[in-house]
Amino acid sequence: MSKRILILGAGVCGLATAHRLLKSDPSLKVTLLEQEDRPGGLARSLTVKGQVSDLGPHRIFTELPDVKRFLQDLAGDQMETVKRSSKMWLRGRWIEYPPRIPEVLECLGLLNVGMAGVGWGLRKIAKALPGMPPEADSFEALMKDAFGPGLYDLLVGPYAKKVWKVPPSEIHGDIARVRVSAGGLDQVIKKLIGVERKDQITAVKEFFYLPGGVESLVHKLRSEVEDLGGEIQLVKEVRGIKEFRTGHLQVTAVNKQSGREEVHQAEQVVSTIPLDHLLGMLEDKKTDKTIVAARKELRYISNFLVCFVIDRPNVTSSQWLYFPGGDTIFNRGYEPKNFHPSMGTTNQAMMVLEVTAHPGDKYSQMSDRQLLNACFKGAVRTNLFHRDEVVGTLVHRIPYTYPLYDLKYRERLDRIWRWLEQYPNLLSAGRQGLFLHNNMDHSIHMGFRAAERLLGDSQNPAAAFYSEVRRFQSFRIVD
Repeated sequence: MSKRILILGAGVCGLATAHRLLKSDPSLKVTLLEQEDRPGGLARSLTVKGQVSDLGPHRIFTELPDVKRFLQDLAGDQMETVKRSSKMWLRGRWIEYPPRIPEVLECLGLLNVGMAGVGWGLRKIAKALPGMPPEADSFEALMKDAFGPGLYDLLVGPYAKKVWKVPPSEIHGDIARVRVSAGGLDQVIKKLIGVERKDQITAVKEFFYLPGGVESLVHKLRSEVEDLGGEIQLVKEVRGIKEFRTGHLQVTAVNKQSGREEVHQAEQVVSTIPLDHLLGMLEDKKTDKTIVAARKELRYISNFLVCFVIDRPNVTSSQWLYFPGGDTIFNRGYEPKNFHPSMGTTNQAMMVLEVTAHPGDKYSQMSDRQLLNACFKGAVRTNLFHRDEVVGTLVHRIPYTYPLYDLKYRERLDRIWRWLEQYPNLLSAGRQGLFLHNNMDHSIHMGFRAAERLLGDSQNPAAAFYSEVRRFQSFRIVD
């Protein structure tokens, strides 16, 4: 009989895993269980009155050679080059992002910029003095080192608190290492005066995109997986997983349409579902109490997409918009039609505003109407659009969007990975499955590596796979 492999979740990581497995060994029986009514995960789209939007401002860009080749082969000549355009709302005006020196000086004032530079230099000197006590490896400490206390207090710190909804001193420095690509004040100055090194790119100037958005890529990937013999079962919510005999795993799922429970058995399983869900299904009376505690301490940030259809051809000329100040509840916006004309209609456009939240906080408890009203007030305040231009709205809530790295997350994950090694044929992968910050290209790469570990001759593919987690954690997100 053919070896059976189950993949839990048909997002880009799960689909990439299936693709690599079947390309390498067509005799495998690979089945993907997806709880939604179509595959893609966060790489799906939503539609409001003829306007289409990715679930977040996706763009196709990678520094990983294997993923670059894969995407080129998958998309072919449909991949189009798009010039990046971004703006930031700062102190009551729009400026280009990444910012230009004249705009920064005019917006923040020469005195503030000068004092920020002095503060940055003094911090560098103070840190070099002998006997200085070490600071916690936090986002706040790293960003003060990079930009100085002045710019941190003016811009970086408030934006981080707005996004993560916790004090930046409680966020691990790894968030800064992977998500803040500007480098530091010295790197920003080099970029502003045009002497940035090519191997230190901090922001993409152009990227690739497909007509119809990132879900077009998912359609192509799904088609190839099915052509290779893979099976994708939709609306199947995984409820349990256990070993039922040596070398075999049993997964229980519920058909969300019929309510019927199903049992699937396989020699190997790759899970891309949120890590806390997986751990909860594996827990039993013998489970180490430290693992139970670690699972409960895994925290994710939710992202609410508040969509407005506007009765004019374009809202702005930019793809991304950033809002670091406290005058709006949203921290970022994007206009899908500016990524590609296929995302909208000729005479109308859509603006999507993002609000982050923790489960149970005041933002998550707001109704759709309250979110729409609060975001509308911010849109008027920032000169985006007015009430009589709005012809359609939608609020789409994504409960698992970003893992929150607190100061102890590394030790917690190390403990979890070691514990999961007792399941040698069960691999947890992807953004949610590994509790890692990553983009779509990183998820595809992790899917490839999961497949390669299962195809290898290791007696414990899980241990071999988790040995790479630190490398995955170092993947940087180029803005």
